[in-house]
Amino acid sequence: MTLQLPLHSDRLRFRWPTDADIEPMHSYQSREDYAMHAWREPRDMDHVIRTVEANREPGSWSSDGDSLRVAISPHDSDELVGEIVLTLVDAESAQVEIGWALHPDHTGKGYAAEAARTAVDAAFEHLGAHRVFARLDSLNVASAKVCERVGMRQEATLRESHYQLGEWRDELVYAVLVSERRAD
Repeated sequence: MTLQLPLHSDRLRFRWPTDADIEPMHSYQSREDYAMHAWREPRDMDHVIRTVEANREPGSWSSDGDSLRVAISPHDSDELVGEIVLTLVDAESAQVEIGWALHPDHTGKGYAAEAARTAVDAAFEHLGAHRVFARLDSLNVASAKVCERVGMRQEATLRESHYQLGEWRDELVYAVLVSERRAD
């Protein structure tokens, strides 16, 4: 199974990242406020360059840990508004983790929910997922709202599951099953 791009939603187009995405991607990947919710340090330019180079075309999608990172643009431009990452966490049981990042200039427009909904549908329809889930820091209220908007339910709160920024933090797990998605 593969993900055929470009993929479209009502307002967005999903495509493989290009060199033109490096600067705008770095502009949010390097921010501390972004990194805080991504459970890591801000990314430097070299890391962003390597990320774009590694994701210019579809990779393997058959083994635990395989992932696809796609750029998100409006239909009428190649401007990077964000990215979606799908990771095959458990190939045998078709468990796919979804993550997203939106450039701060494009928040508040409903793009994150639209992109996540399209990616969840693609994971079920094109990648054979049985369950799609998202893990997020409990302080990431915006992403929790996105999960709920796309039909995911909160499955768990993992208390003090990670140490970040000098404190123990909680993790939320949201998920949706293919059988629940078809019921929409």
